[in-house]
Amino acid sequence: MNRYAVLALLALCIVGGGIFFLTSAPQTVAPDARVEQPLPVDVTSVQMVDSYTVTARYAGRVTARRSSNLGFERGGLLATVDVDQGADVKAGDVLAKLDTRTLEAELTQARANEGEATALLGLSDVTVERQRQLLERKNVSAQSYDEARFNREAVVSQLAGTAARIQALEVALELASIRAPYDGQIVARMADEGTVVGPGEPIFKLLENGALEAHIGVPPIAVSALTEGDVYQVDVRGQNYPATLAQVLSEVDIATRTVTAIFAVDAPAGAVRAGELARVDISQTIAQTGFWVPIEALTEGRRGLWALFAVVPPERATGDAPAADNLGMLERRTVQLLHTDASKAFVRGTLEPGDVYVVRGTHRLVPGQEVIVQQIKQQEPGGPQELSSTAAPGLRR
Repeated sequence: MNRYAVLALLALCIVGGGIFFLTSAPQTVAPDARVEQPLPVDVTSVQMVDSYTVTARYAGRVTARRSSNLGFERGGLLATVDVDQGADVKAGDVLAKLDTRTLEAELTQARANEGEATALLGLSDVTVERQRQLLERKNVSAQSYDEARFNREAVVSQLAGTAARIQALEVALELASIRAPYDGQIVARMADEGTVVGPGEPIFKLLENGALEAHIGVPPIAVSALTEGDVYQVDVRGQNYPATLAQVLSEVDIATRTVTAIFAVDAPAGAVRAGELARVDISQTIAQTGFWVPIEALTEGRRGLWALFAVVPPERATGDAPAADNLGMLERRTVQLLHTDASKAFVRGTLEPGDVYVVRGTHRLVPGQEVIVQQIKQQEPGGPQELSSTAAPGLRR
């Protein structure tokens, strides 16, 4: 045997001995190795309902029930202004007057004309009677009697015209004063004494006191949720006041595409002012079958949809032997969002009443993962119901 053959045989013996030693040594397991346990999850069951309620907030303005720009029917020289901006006035109070000297002179002349016409009427009555007697004795012609009669009728007409003139001047004198048509507050004064004002030119702006309305723009689709006579809550500067729905206008505003709802606001004097922003919450019931879920229970699905993680018994998912009542496996179920608010969503989808789904912690879950069902806290009213690990209907066999 040559030198190279001896060296090869020796190397083969060394390798074989090493392999025998390694395979015959006892096997050990690292002391920190652990078998992966199913993840505990919080769940609840599907509670189907036939409708859901959408509450939306709509805004508008507080206005006085009556608002008037006050002026004179006839133009003239503004003689006195008796109130200033911000003054509270009562119905019938005199607010301003025109210079009425010309009207008073015309009225004096008209009354003198009335006295003259009254005297002429008396003379005409005497003349007619005298002419009638003479005509009966054939001392005058019928023409003279007719002239006397028609002269009397002319005097009667003249007297009626004078009386009408007097009445018109008395009305003009009355209208030469601006009087408050109702209790209210002067919010604007546009002219001062000595100004020559024209007919209908505004001198004051008057807002009615104690009768405030909120004019709220509501989309036509939400009008059906309103009932005239019902009491709602109007929010002004964060404070709620009861308000009765007085009227819903039948016309849609072209600019805002909303319908104006008028609420009579019941607020203490001075608490709410015309022109302030007002808000009203209106609830509308939508007929749609679905169920409420917490927002945090939703996870993004495919193609922009959303999904829930349903929990099913392991044997239902894999066909294996039954496991413990609180052990389950996750399945992704697609749902459609119909409505959301701050904490929950109303959805419909591939879950049935009584199915169990995970309500939180979905970011750490994947379909097919084994989980342990545990008790969750009571949900808020209108949301999912509490389900304990010992009463999980979707996991019972």
